[in-house]
Amino acid sequence: MFHKVSKKIQKKFRHPKLPKEPLEENRLPFKIGSNISIKNYNKFLESQESSGYKFEYNDGEVFIEDMSTPDHEYVVALLQDYFKIPNENVIIDPPIDVMGSPSHPSPNANGLVIEPDIAVYPSETYVPTPNSGPTYLGPPPSDTGGNPHARIICEIAVSQKILSLERKCTLWMMQQYVRCVLGIKLYDSRTTRNAHGKFNRSMEAKLWRQGMPTLRWDFGTLQKGNDNPTGCNAPDIPAYLITIPINYVFWDPPIPAIGYVPLAAPSNC
Repeated sequence: MFHKVSKKIQKKFRHPKLPKEPLEENRLPFKIGSNISIKNYNKFLESQESSGYKFEYNDGEVFIEDMSTPDHEYVVALLQDYFKIPNENVIIDPPIDVMGSPSHPSPNANGLVIEPDIAVYPSETYVPTPNSGPTYLGPPPSDTGGNPHARIICEIAVSQKILSLERKCTLWMMQQYVRCVLGIKLYDSRTTRNAHGKFNRSMEAKLWRQGMPTLRWDFGTLQKGNDNPTGCNAPDIPAYLITIPINYVFWDPPIPAIGYVPLAAPSNC
């Protein structure tokens, strides 16, 4: 009897544990917990906002999948700037909100909380704060802070494996309010250099869109798996442009069952 009670107590208070020493990228993915409940994982995630790690929860096991590196943070900052361009330099109450790592309920509705690298939201001026209840699943859904659910998601992988990246991107697409997901994988730098003296690198981007085929770009200086150049060697090359319509951000269908009527999107969208 005591043994059973002891096991229940251990399970209740079992949480992932971060490594005591700085973690090197070549050790990723790195397991930090087993037999972790979703509830305990969510609590752990809330307390690790400044840890600099990206986590993955898989059937009770918790892994560090990636970490904040200069390359990762540069790509995140660059994409955030691009998504803010339609705001036309409006800083206070812009029509489009761009945030990093806001918590959302997992689209598989199992109670798990997940975080993207970048979330692009509609402003509450155009999409009212949803009354989605304690689960945040809606209708209409919200993030765990009660904001309108992100419509565009970006995931950036440096050390994270490509299969793990794709798994998370396709998970996001299970939520219909996520209109598209952009996943970018940066592979290790090569030992050779390009004409500008920079180390060659293979990079891959995929764009998942609701109801449409997935698009893919091999856009580093060298193709993945060989030493052939990609052709992506200057700005604004049509074959390497990724176009995401602004109106994706304001996708907000009516919900007759609850009397939800969407507001009008900005005139330039």
